[in-house]
Amino acid sequence: MRFFVFAVMLGCSTGFGQTLSGLCMLSDARRTNEPDKVQLMLASVDCGKEAESCTEMNNSSLQWSRWSGVSSELLQKEGTALTARMKAEPGELTCTGNVHDSALSGRYQFIPSTVFLTDMVSLGFDDITPKKQLGFLMLDITTAWVKEMKGMGVTDLSTNKLMGLKALHVDSAYIHAMSTAGFTELRASKLTEMKAVGVTPEKVQEAKSLGFTPTEHELIQMCIFHIDRPFVEKMRARGLKDLTLEKLIKIKIFKVDE
Repeated sequence: MRFFVFAVMLGCSTGFGQTLSGLCMLSDARRTNEPDKVQLMLASVDCGKEAESCTEMNNSSLQWSRWSGVSSELLQKEGTALTARMKAEPGELTCTGNVHDSALSGRYQFIPSTVFLTDMVSLGFDDITPKKQLGFLMLDITTAWVKEMKGMGVTDLSTNKLMGLKALHVDSAYIHAMSTAGFTELRASKLTEMKAVGVTPEKVQEAKSLGFTPTEHELIQMCIFHIDRPFVEKMRARGLKDLTLEKLIKIKIFKVDE
């Protein structure tokens, strides 16, 4: 019922410009077993002539510690008027409204930081729209972190790839460990792809201890098809000789092991 009322209100939402606005909803994420997080839903409407879809939704799970003016306890006080605020380097987001059914529902406003935008342009990123800047705020992307990624030698960076790296928690520790494991070509897209499927330095070491020297592509396939020590030893125990990663992956794909 709460979502239905929220959806109906979309027709009243306005705005795209330097300052973004629309509808917002903040709810306690304890219902999704994340007691330290709050669920944020944003909805904006852009009905320009070239807009493919008027309604744009964004649903994120964020740390309570990033917010001021709101708390889990306040969301239990029916009818309370609140202004929740999240401010960081990319800009400031506010959600102003009233508490109903353990959620703050109202309107949001995002004011992008011109200083952040200027700093990012100086780092080589000049395609940051206000919507992307809001995404940077959600992901807690800072210029210091961007400089760190560039300093670590990550290549092929773009604003979208920065967001992908941050969303998957590709940090300096992961990059350093993968580089030490022998994967020194630190392309942003490849790092994101490897982290997304669960490639870790430990998996690299396991593969090497089994006698393989996997490429980046083979590592990704090993994780996707669960080519691990128990599986390799099981195949070897069946008397299969000259097993390569390519052969093991084909065995998994065609379910020859079943």
